[in-house]
Amino acid sequence: MKDRVDFDLIKRFTEGRYAFRDLKRIAGWFEDIRYQAELKSVISRHWDEFSFEPGEAKDLSHIFARLKEQVLAEKAQISPREKFIRVYTRAAAILLLPLLLYFTVSLFQNFRKQVQPAGWVEVVSPLGARTNFELPDGSKVCMNSGTHLKYAANFAGKRSVEVEGEAFFEVVHNRLSPFTVHTSELDVKVLGTKFSVSAQPDEDNVEVILAEGKVQLDGTRSPFSGTLVPDQMFVFNKTTLAGEIKKVNAGQLTAWKDGLLIFRNEPLKEVVKRLGRWYNVRFEISDPEVENFRYRATFKDEPLEEVIRLIALTAPIEYKIEDRKMDDNGVYNTRTIIINKKK
Repeated sequence: MKDRVDFDLIKRFTEGRYAFRDLKRIAGWFEDIRYQAELKSVISRHWDEFSFEPGEAKDLSHIFARLKEQVLAEKAQISPREKFIRVYTRAAAILLLPLLLYFTVSLFQNFRKQVQPAGWVEVVSPLGARTNFELPDGSKVCMNSGTHLKYAANFAGKRSVEVEGEAFFEVVHNRLSPFTVHTSELDVKVLGTKFSVSAQPDEDNVEVILAEGKVQLDGTRSPFSGTLVPDQMFVFNKTTLAGEIKKVNAGQLTAWKDGLLIFRNEPLKEVVKRLGRWYNVRFEISDPEVENFRYRATFKDEPLEEVIRLIALTAPIEYKIEDRKMDDNGVYNTRTIIINKKK
């Protein structure tokens, strides 16, 4: 028996108010051609419930295609999340908060942007997780914790993405269509290659690391340009508007995409910065001397407590993991780890 498209359910979806079972039901409608006419009718009704400028034309085919693309993209990530929820529902309700925020914010914002001529797709990697997906041209992207990536709905016409956070790209070669990654400070242009971009909004530097191929770098706020070859990293300082190219081991610095954290003679302040993003925790180092302790290790899928314990065994430090506190809205704050020099 054919299911009937639920207008209220579609409306809740665009507002980010839905459950996983709702998303699967909506995805079923978009995947079945029998529902296409009914879905377009529902979308037309939904359009009229929002305030748009007088005289603005309805482009239902465009909205239908954009909404379908977003629904199916979200459906692709349901299975691992459902497994996670079944295991941890009772004891870890707070862990669902990043996912709920992800759905609510990104889906609502995306729908509002659909009425613009270009249209945007936004992918968000939840805090404490990594997200893998493919762009419409087949290029692969691995996004680190808390990263946002946007691209135009007409991506095939111009291969271009915007990144805030850290992402690793495996770009499909296309001689006639260069691929560009935009950040707040620089543009990275390639034809086909493997590289990472780190553009954290709360950090001083923007970094580009090249694993394979060749990339062209162009400043957006300062007139610089340059190219990278494999095992080179470009570091751009947002304050001085100056950059430099360094020789690095690209495999080590981009191993996070494979579930590895590799540290090779790195100062503790850099180690905890990467650990903080990886585990979604906040570190406080009380003694500046401690920040410069050098550390060498490789971790793969280790629990946070074990990682900190091993660091304390090989460096003259001690640590305290603060209890998480609940705010007035019933939300637990980010876990804090305080590091001191061992007395």
